[in-house]
Amino acid sequence: MSTGATRPRGGVPTRALILNEVERLIASKGVYAFTLRDVAAPLGVQVPAIYKHYANRDDVLIEVSRRFINALSHQFRLPEGEVTDPPAVLRGALAKFVDFHLANPAYVRLSLVDFATPGGGMEYVKLAAGGPFRENFRSGPLAPMHRRLRTLIEAGCRSGDFRRVVPLDFYRLVKAALLIHLVFPDDVLLTGRPAAARVAALKTGLWDIANRYLRPEPVP
Repeated sequence: MSTGATRPRGGVPTRALILNEVERLIASKGVYAFTLRDVAAPLGVQVPAIYKHYANRDDVLIEVSRRFINALSHQFRLPEGEVTDPPAVLRGALAKFVDFHLANPAYVRLSLVDFATPGGGMEYVKLAAGGPFRENFRSGPLAPMHRRLRTLIEAGCRSGDFRRVVPLDFYRLVKAALLIHLVFPDDVLLTGRPAAARVAALKTGLWDIANRYLRPEPVP
């Protein structure tokens, strides 16, 4: 989460400063528990200064979501050349996937709002990603991430380490498992500084879920 920017007094805050403050408020208060006045006050400006950059509160939240989508698009990076150890590469990628979500609690909360309001409210992350999930994994900003994940799974199938699965189904599994771990039965992992042991346990648990799902069927 972006923090620590210099606060202007009386002038027009930059777009980045506004988004930094919105991220902080979402992480601490949730998506709906703050107003643009709450954003403006720590920046030392009035709400109209924010309107110089954004049309309304929803516009700000979509732009924050675009920040996260851009960062998410870089996940599941592959090593240069041939993938010689798919399980090790995937385990490392999942660890970074956990780190990304822990570092961006506002993204986690925005994602959960999206899942909870299909067709019934503003779906900020979906709009930032360019449309419905089934479409944005084929095209748009998240498509490269999904292509890399598919390449990694295919490499594991060729090496005999993974069984053949639908990459999108695998992504659904690890995404859902991670989000549930981060918010249930509490959201301590998002609101505080989790102990290294707890983060390590989270990464190990996510890898265990992924490994069990991808493990080849035993030969009869």
